[in-house]
Amino acid sequence: MSVSEKIMGRITPQRILVADTNPIFRGALAEWLGAQGHEVITAETGEKAFLILRDWKHPIDWLYARASLPLLIDGWILADEYHDTHRDRAVILSSDEDRVSSRGNLILKQPTPSRVYETVCRAIDPSGGMDCVAPQPATAQRAA
Repeated sequence: MSVSEKIMGRITPQRILVADTNPIFRGALAEWLGAQGHEVITAETGEKAFLILRDWKHPIDWLYARASLPLLIDGWILADEYHDTHRDRAVILSSDEDRVSSRGNLILKQPTPSRVYETVCRAIDPSGGMDCVAPQPATAQRAA
């Protein structure tokens, strides 16, 4: 992380896109990331997320997406679009298996909102200065 990304010991707010079909999952993740000072934009379909990624006036800094999204655009297509702008940053994807892709994306096996939150935090701040422990509301964990 560069010096310019830290301000007085805090992470510079990032613009994060969360693309997931589960409204409770999206809401919990957006709330927790927003509490850290980040701007979070949510999308329930790949098409909506794709349009958000293509808004050059408001670039996305980080992307979390469910690999399987309804309609024609899925998380893999969103990851490719994101990498057109951020070749060196990982996309966090949820799928049916844990692995790292050839492009360095992090694929999490059916994660909970707290696991995605912690993964996004660690991607933003690999030095560990950001509090990456998600709150543990029982309803959000069960619903995801």
